Amino acid sequence: MKSTEVYKVINSIIYPKLKANGFKKTKSGMLGFYKPLKETYLVIWFQCSQDGFEKYAGSKFTIEIQISKTNEIGTASIVNHRIPFFLTEEELEIIYHAENEIKENLKKPTKSHYIFSLDESMQKWYLNKFEKLTHQYKKSSDIWFVYFDQANVVKWVQIIDPIINRIISDFERSDY
Repeated sequence: MKSTEVYKVINSIIYPKLKANGFKKTKSGMLGFYKPLKETYLVIWFQCSQDGFEKYAGSKFTIEIQISKTNEIGTASIVNHRIPFFLTEEELEIIYHAENEIKENLKKPTKSHYIFSLDESMQKWYLNKFEKLTHQYKKSSDIWFVYFDQANVVKWVQIIDPIINRIISDFERSDY
């Protein structure tokens, strides 16, 4: 799946609820949404990996949340964290299990795949994409949501959607 397809799937599920909550879309190559919050903006965006999509390993995306003086993605921020920072222990565990389920269904390439003609360190890096997690995520982890197909993206969005709604609510009630 190309990043534009991933963003389209995410947008179709996430944006209607965000729009009803006062969010608008950012102007960027990534999928982002913003909402005025007091004298700042709450900005939430999705970023697909620059590695692109690979026919065996798929790809991944991450989510960032910022509070800044502008509604633009990645500008100087008062608050800027990837989503793990906001997750509960239970949510981290749900993500851990979901990632392992997705990785369990990935099919490793055959020995004729080009990766096996590269040096051992490149092979190891590539094959690591198929390995299930052996340790739980923490709030400090850099979580990228692995996907192979549209069903994986939908699965992630169904997990992430209520989390994003909670994060928005928390920011609306806080002084940051």
